Amino acid sequence: MASPGSQDDKHILVTGANSGLGFSICCRLADEFLATHPTSGTISVIFTTRSTRKAEDTRRRLEAHVQSSAGPEAQKRVHFVPELVDLSNLLSVRSLSRRLLQNFPKLDAIVLNAGLGGWSGIDWPRAVFGVLTDLLHQVTWPCYKIARVGCVTEKQTKTEEEPPLGEVFCANVLGHYMLAHNVVPLLKKAGAPDGPGRIVWISSIEATHRFFNVEDIQGLRSHSPYESSKALTDILALTSNLPSVAPWAVDSFLSDGTDRKDVKTEDLPVTYVAHPGICATAIVPLALPLMWAMVASFAFARLLGSPWHPISTYLGACAPVFLALAAKNAIEAAEAPYQQAGGGRAKWGSTSTLFGTGGYASTETDGWGHGGVVGRPVVEADRQRQRKRGAIDLTREDKEYFVELGRQCWKQMEQLRVQWEGILDRAEKSA
Repeated sequence: MASPGSQDDKHILVTGANSGLGFSICCRLADEFLATHPTSGTISVIFTTRSTRKAEDTRRRLEAHVQSSAGPEAQKRVHFVPELVDLSNLLSVRSLSRRLLQNFPKLDAIVLNAGLGGWSGIDWPRAVFGVLTDLLHQVTWPCYKIARVGCVTEKQTKTEEEPPLGEVFCANVLGHYMLAHNVVPLLKKAGAPDGPGRIVWISSIEATHRFFNVEDIQGLRSHSPYESSKALTDILALTSNLPSVAPWAVDSFLSDGTDRKDVKTEDLPVTYVAHPGICATAIVPLALPLMWAMVASFAFARLLGSPWHPISTYLGACAPVFLALAAKNAIEAAEAPYQQAGGGRAKWGSTSTLFGTGGYASTETDGWGHGGVVGRPVVEADRQRQRKRGAIDLTREDKEYFVELGRQCWKQMEQLRVQWEGILDRAEKSA
């Protein structure tokens, strides 16, 4: 295991970093660390890709970014460490977990970014009509993507019959969920002044629990499996610190075999959720002319006043990097208005001004509102920000339903984790 180093040293894991948002999160982590942390400190950004070739290419481009933005001397303080993982393969997730536990002294944060869209195409007539007649809404909350239904992963082991495992669900949720549980011992070692360790889920502005059915938690019957998986992400993260989910979210998920009586609450990892806004990425493959048309429509939406169109993934990384790297008291100050009004966690989204200045803001979430506060938003900026058409202020009944969803989801996720841990254990013993 690596030596602990000083308290000024950071170790942050980012999944899915070879391109798009994940790559930009790594770049922004380096840039903001160099700008805000003592010169005595270093940061190790542990990034994952799915192949050695992608890993080496990504490291080369990340190092080039640091050299061009901060100079060659900065490279002494920023280290990029490649790791391989396939989030759709639970044995691969287990292997990565073991390497992390063996090779690193702690993890200050893990940014769970890698994912799978699962789309097969676009309903072009609907897309064109929607963008021409309702641009601002359709390029923020689109309704024209076509997804495959019922797709499952390849068989995880060769030793026994397995229950079906949703392809998008595994890549976006379960793989990350099991990874986070496995590295809890490293997250618990992230000490003062900004500890404990942080689990940062990457969601989507499109996530809403109307896409989600708790009786189909894997989204196998859903026509929107990506949106279903991101809604589940929101539910898990936003309810993670509530007493009603503690038997699963704390006593089980955050357990590393240590007697709970010996663990202080303030030493337990903290879970957050962020989204990048609307960025121009290749998650939906498009021909070059269509890609430029997409970028133009996003820019026009920003011109019309949308705060949710950073367009650039570097700006889209603002909210995730804030949650992963900011001082503990800065995050507490940002969430204080919601908690003081009887709420809880907020869903933080990356924003952009008309002229491209990035930032982050609370995002209204179906069933949770802004930070779980019932009634009118308590923060003035939240009241003035663009809302999804049809959105209403959070009611007590809707919040109670959301909290109950959280309880059911945490229970099912822990049952799935334990079930699959048993399957993997038996597979390894018979290998």
